[in-house]
Amino acid sequence: VPARPPVVRPGAAAPAGRITVRTCPIELVRDVDILVSSENTFLEMSKTFRSTVSGALRRAAALRDASGEIVDDVLARELGVWLRTHERPGVPVRPGTVVATSSGALAAQGVRRIHHAAIAAPVGNGERYHVTPAVLAEAVRASFELARQEAEFLALPMSSICFPLMGTGRGGLSVPTAARALLGALGRELRRDPSWSVLMVTPDEGHARLLMAASSAR
Repeated sequence: VPARPPVVRPGAAAPAGRITVRTCPIELVRDVDILVSSENTFLEMSKTFRSTVSGALRRAAALRDASGEIVDDVLARELGVWLRTHERPGVPVRPGTVVATSSGALAAQGVRRIHHAAIAAPVGNGERYHVTPAVLAEAVRASFELARQEAEFLALPMSSICFPLMGTGRGGLSVPTAARALLGALGRELRRDPSWSVLMVTPDEGHARLLMAASSAR
């Protein structure tokens, strides 16, 4: 099994009430309570060999045996339970819906929950997806609402959340458009409840610079 790259710790430097931007793959984030994954509206996660946010988190959260074989595909399994419980297998959910699962193996990195944001509606044969800025904003709102509910009803003391730059891959949104939608929605949530610290991550340095500039200008 290839050695995993070192885990970074961007969460510790994220102050409450602020949006912090880091250049980092989301699956390497440490000490942040909630990681948000972008999903299609069928809540079917990307394959573990894909380089998508969904695929990377699914791969990182899976439990493995001593040889590195996956023995529990935690995130996909728990999403499947949610879909069956809510009678949604094979049926799309409303765009912007957010569903929570445990963090599986990512608990070892200090991650408590994974929020699965259904933002991408398949188009045609599923090779492309449709994502709108309004759906990104709704997913941000729904994720914060779900986080507050879980903090109260599951007695989880959570105060930090990490979002990737969603909607820019096969979702088709330009990076500036997605950044404006996400930052605008995050700003509204932080004005409503400044006790949260927000981390935005992207593995692309150019995208990170754009996010930092847009965040500073707000």
